Amino acid sequence: MLKQILNKFLVINGVQAAIVVEENGEIIESIKSGIIIDKKHLDSIISTVMLDSKATASRFGNAPVSMVFVEFSDNFIILGPIAEEFFLVIIAKNTANIGQITYEMKKNQEDIASEL
Repeated sequence: MLKQILNKFLVINGVQAAIVVEENGEIIESIKSGIIIDKKHLDSIISTVMLDSKATASRFGNAPVSMVFVEFSDNFIILGPIAEEFFLVIIAKNTANIGQITYEMKKNQEDIASEL
């Protein structure tokens, strides 16, 4: 069922991967299309982004992180919390519709959490 939910993201033009990860970087489930992901590289990026975002949040009075966006030359990563220790990571081409992706992330958050 989790793969079916993640597949909803792949139908969005430009989305290349939807990944559910634990806070420690372990991949719980992933689905991808048109992209080869180096797991070590992905783990490194995700853990760095999570640590940096938590450190930044602490500077703002420990406000919870609702979403993190990191842009590269051809792609971007959006990371959003699903449950206490789980995150949804979307990798997309820089031409993808960010608003549509974030809307789907929020819309499907509870469904994903119920599968964990």
